[in-house]
Amino acid sequence: MELIKELLDEANEKILKRLDETIGLAENKQTLRDIVRYHKAIKECNCNVEFENYNIVIRNKSYYHLYEELISVISEIYYKNGIIKNQKVLYMDREELRTKKAKKEKCFEEGIIVIDLEASRIDAAEIRKKIEQMVEDMQGKAFIILENSYSEGETNAILNDYFLWSMKIEQISNEEKQRYIKKFMNENKLEATQKIIEELANNPYYKIKNNLTNILVNCKINKENNVTKVLKKEDKLEKNTNNKKAMEELEDLTGLEEVKEQIKKVINFISLSKNRNNMPMLHMCFNGNPGTGKTTVARIVGKIFAEENILSDKEVFVEAQRNDLIGKYVGHTAPKTQDVINKALGGVLFIDEAYSIASYIQDEGGRDYGAECIATLLKGMEDNRNNLCVILAGYTEEMNHMLNVNPGFKSRIQFTINFPDYNEEELYTIFRNLCKNEKYKLSNNIKQELIKHFEIAKKRKKLFKCKICKKSI
Repeated sequence: MELIKELLDEANEKILKRLDETIGLAENKQTLRDIVRYHKAIKECNCNVEFENYNIVIRNKSYYHLYEELISVISEIYYKNGIIKNQKVLYMDREELRTKKAKKEKCFEEGIIVIDLEASRIDAAEIRKKIEQMVEDMQGKAFIILENSYSEGETNAILNDYFLWSMKIEQISNEEKQRYIKKFMNENKLEATQKIIEELANNPYYKIKNNLTNILVNCKINKENNVTKVLKKEDKLEKNTNNKKAMEELEDLTGLEEVKEQIKKVINFISLSKNRNNMPMLHMCFNGNPGTGKTTVARIVGKIFAEENILSDKEVFVEAQRNDLIGKYVGHTAPKTQDVINKALGGVLFIDEAYSIASYIQDEGGRDYGAECIATLLKGMEDNRNNLCVILAGYTEEMNHMLNVNPGFKSRIQFTINFPDYNEEELYTIFRNLCKNEKYKLSNNIKQELIKHFEIAKKRKKLFKCKICKKSI
């Protein structure tokens, strides 16, 4: 379907503007414009269309839950334009799709049904029939499929007659974070150096949003538009109130007892080797599921390196993902990867979901830009072995596979640390600390309810495992 670039009416565009406020979502605005035009065209020509198709497949490459904001905008647009009767959204996973009967599904009040297919295809035929039946039985509702396990476009091809539209949420690169921060500074008439922007961009996206809000509030309080001056005041206060060493920060982390012990042994080994003028390679591999503390521990390792003067006395920590390393055309990847390496010299380069660069094909000609990135990264790891620590992180099995198929990585990784999932008590402690930091008070009987909730969530996660990749469904 050919894209038409003109804008919709002011009310629709005001809703769509929300997508500009979240990195990685803005490119989906045009698809929503086309959907509204498609709907209006059908109504205006009074066509007797047997099946009006407003169903969407969203390919989510980001590990943030950005799809929630995107779906919220979709539901608002659909409701405003009369595509659905209410804005309520129902989320269903594969197991709920298996067990619910079609007759009960007709009773759903929600206007949008979101089906999460972020798992393997071991039951693709069964799931396909269920979805097709639901779409046919529930006219007047819109369906959205979330997926990232299939090849791009495959879900649309499988359900071609039922899902006309596609959207995509890309991984958030460091460059995109920096653009977002600069835009925020300009809109609020704040002045910030490139160094501050880079430091802010090294944080996860959700922390960036919180940090920017805090900066804006403090600038308003201090009647100052120079971010550097405000941050210096905050930094002085922080130093006066928090003199914790990096090792103390490590100890204060909830759970991760084996990880803490391994980090201590690694630091002791490195310090001893350095004193004997026999500096080892420092590169590490952190294996584990998302949310198990890999990034937090990596940052602490960077602080420890600075405090112990292992590489330098400066705290250098650069966080990168695939989009920060892989270029968009031939010859672009190597300098882009090298630039990231140069920024991390004297400290830690942390690459999350590192396995994604090992199998990245960029163009239709089959040129493997991932290979170009890996070659540059391996050379940087070797050439700067006394001035750089690269920490590769990701799912355990994917990381093991990457190391096995790339001997260059395997020979350079000196330390491998496995991060276990948190147990229920640890999850409660983390939740309690988050509430304390945000100055929320918990009711007396909430602990058992939360523990029970965590137990159910963990059991449910382990119920189904893919026979091919062994991941929980």
